Amino acid sequence: MRRILLILLLLWPGLSHAAGAKHGDVDWQAWSPALFERAAREDKYILLHLGADWCHWCHVMEDTSYRDPAVLKLIEQRYIPVRVEQDRNPELSQRYEAWGWPATIFFDSDGNEIGKRRGYQPPEFFAKLLQAIIDDPSALTQGRLVDDEAPKQTALRPERHDAIQRAFDAILDRERGGIGEVHRFLHGDSTEFALNNERYRAWAYLSLRQAEKIIDPVWGGLYQYSDKLDWSSPHFEKLLSSQVTGLRLYAQVHAQTGDPLHRRLGGLIARYLTQRMQDQATGAFYVSQDADLNKGIDGKAFYALSADARAKLGGQPKIDRNLYAREAGWGASAMLAWYDLSGEAEALARAGRAASWALQNRRLADGSFGHAAATDAEATLSDTLAMGEALLSLYRATGGRDWLAAASAAGSAIAARFRDERGGYFVRAPDSAARGIFREPVRHIDDNIAATRLLNRLFHYTGKPEFDEAATHGFTYLAALAENDMPLTGILLAARERERPPLHVTIVGGKGDPEARALHEAARRLPDSYSYQRLDWWDR
Repeated sequence: MRRILLILLLLWPGLSHAAGAKHGDVDWQAWSPALFERAAREDKYILLHLGADWCHWCHVMEDTSYRDPAVLKLIEQRYIPVRVEQDRNPELSQRYEAWGWPATIFFDSDGNEIGKRRGYQPPEFFAKLLQAIIDDPSALTQGRLVDDEAPKQTALRPERHDAIQRAFDAILDRERGGIGEVHRFLHGDSTEFALNNERYRAWAYLSLRQAEKIIDPVWGGLYQYSDKLDWSSPHFEKLLSSQVTGLRLYAQVHAQTGDPLHRRLGGLIARYLTQRMQDQATGAFYVSQDADLNKGIDGKAFYALSADARAKLGGQPKIDRNLYAREAGWGASAMLAWYDLSGEAEALARAGRAASWALQNRRLADGSFGHAAATDAEATLSDTLAMGEALLSLYRATGGRDWLAAASAAGSAIAARFRDERGGYFVRAPDSAARGIFREPVRHIDDNIAATRLLNRLFHYTGKPEFDEAATHGFTYLAALAENDMPLTGILLAARERERPPLHVTIVGGKGDPEARALHEAARRLPDSYSYQRLDWWDR
């Protein structure tokens, strides 16, 4: 969704880090509530530089604008500078993802937003912007993405369904694959929706073929996107979220077509994950890999090289090796998609290791998951959701009841901890001590779509009425979003699943029975298995 929103903004007008870390010549401070008290004492504004380890323009801004003497002087005089690695802080990332990366946000000492700027800010302009805020902070024009409220509805009105589909039609490139007129990438909800709709299936097949151009043929792994419409100009950063999207889609299309191309491309992504992105000591998964080897060798030059030529350079682009529950869930889900596609038992074992690590190291007592630690302050919807999806997929893959129990606990935590009484679910539980804009917790569109779909599945798997109510509650937010004519195909997927029960297959037989195992494997590979299926295995 972060990519599709950026496309819409162009189409339609209208590190883990520590205090004192050096990026550019700025003495960055750590993000904390105490910043606002300090800003009040020192009569300063807070300057938030929200970036990413893999982000090229973040590095450029740090090497230019944040080394400019005029910029540095103004920051020293009237600003408290804070740099946050967006993958380290899901709440900030999901609040401001449409503004970056890098995203530049200014706050007063009460936590109110003065303004936001998207992307690279060149030194001369940035200095003028800093001075303008000092002169008159109220004069800075702000952009704002608003979640407009609408009357609560528990189902999608037919005219809203048609409006979303028309908006989706309008951004499809049926000649080259992909969406919009800016970038080319695989958007998960849009492609899944198309694979399950005869009207759009040919476009989905074309997009998945074209995506071979943004897969590294040497190491494997899916690049973030292409900036040319024929998919030929990759931006070479590799995000874990992109890998799980790619593997899920290739597993689904392979179940439909049996085309060996899809297995080969899925295999390239899986190989990259297992060889470079899974922590061998814990089984957890890393976050991302940068595009560039160093300042002298960028991604375009490096990734054009053969395996031997890359090895001679004596290194690889930096990998963010932080271990988060969200990435453990994503990595496990990716391995389970590869297990369905390939049948390789090692993939199932890798998924189990990642999930077990998160259960042991990131799970809270209520079944939710913390991002970098098992604490209330770290508990987020995105971490709990990613793990809930992975745990339910592990039950589907094995029939192990412990996995289903853990998935159910994660679903209960989503329904309770992150609930917004207006409808939908917050990124993080509300904090009564928060200041300014942070008193308004964020509801993230993608996560609310996925949470509603997960809660609905849990209802069908467990029969618990509370999950039915929780899914309905999530859908009230989605129905309100549907009042805007945006191509939110994930809402159409959620609506379709709320309207009917899933395909239900139950295998009866011992886990060691070859016939039961063969039936279970066949059921996992049914064409409907990735869109909407309930798969149980009853073993005495």
